[in-house]
Amino acid sequence: MTKTAHLSIGAFTVHVTRKRIKNLYLRVLPQEGVCVNAPMRTTDAEISRFVLSRADWIALQQEKLMQIAPRGFEDGDSVPYFGKELTLRLHDCTGRTHIALSGDVLELTIRQDASVDARKKAVDNWYREALYEAAGAMLPAVERTVGKRAGELKVRDMKTRWGTCNIRTGLITLNLRLVERPVECLRYVLTHELCHLHEAGHGERFWRRMDVYYPDWKRVRKMLKQRI
Repeated sequence: MTKTAHLSIGAFTVHVTRKRIKNLYLRVLPQEGVCVNAPMRTTDAEISRFVLSRADWIALQQEKLMQIAPRGFEDGDSVPYFGKELTLRLHDCTGRTHIALSGDVLELTIRQDASVDARKKAVDNWYREALYEAAGAMLPAVERTVGKRAGELKVRDMKTRWGTCNIRTGLITLNLRLVERPVECLRYVLTHELCHLHEAGHGERFWRRMDVYYPDWKRVRKMLKQRI
């Protein structure tokens, strides 16, 4: 049995998972942020003291993550796409921006003076369409496996979660960055979120369903936590 919560501790927003373990564990992850695994009966006050006692270490880890060089979207750069690397090619134009995939090359036609943000926006727009297409194609098979149907699919660029599920409406929201991960990560997230239509929380029954519907989920979840 596990219980999850978010706590505001000093300058940190901490994702807390209480489970049947003996000790407190602290991690700082690229997507999830500051995470604490705690024994079931640990109080919020105890978790707060634990986190604050390691505030300097947390700040150092966050600084290291921020120092990871952002993608520049320059001509010849690599662009991750469902587990492989595309080569970005820039072409000058004076009209509208256009982007298209040709083999393993992503052809971006854009103004020569376009900023990095403009190039990133163009790639992200293409990513969004690609993720909608891939998820839409994959979803029916996952729905048959899980025995539940999604009400709607949405894509957002989320900072702390790979996916969410509204158990009332069946709306599943996917993190845009899933398109940068191997395609099996998308299947894992779709399966995970559909499982919430059976079990709202992350208790033992939830993970037993994951064992049945996606036996390899532990390996894929580790993959999601790796940096790219």
